[in-house]
Amino acid sequence: MARKTLLSEVNASIRAAEHLSDAQFRGSIEQARMLARVIDDAVDEGPEAAVKATFGPVPTLHKILTGLGLTPEGAVKLNLQAAPEGDEVDAIFDDRVALKSV
Repeated sequence: MARKTLLSEVNASIRAAEHLSDAQFRGSIEQARMLARVIDDAVDEGPEAAVKATFGPVPTLHKILTGLGLTPEGAVKLNLQAAPEGDEVDAIFDDRVALKSV
């Protein structure tokens, strides 16, 4: 079985996103693929290169994926899904016992 790569996961996300069939997304799609390859190469090179990739390519890829609507935040911004009512942290705070001040 072939090892999953970031590039394969990015490609799968792109294929699954019907809204990306419009030609206006082509440049950003290719940027995302290029950065995924750079990150995969860094991971293959070893831990030091992988750590270095987290300071440039990883955040840039995240920003591109968000712009393409391939993250939850990006999907909301492109009106592909509704914004969540709250998040996990809100649920934790809602369920805890209120602390009394001393």
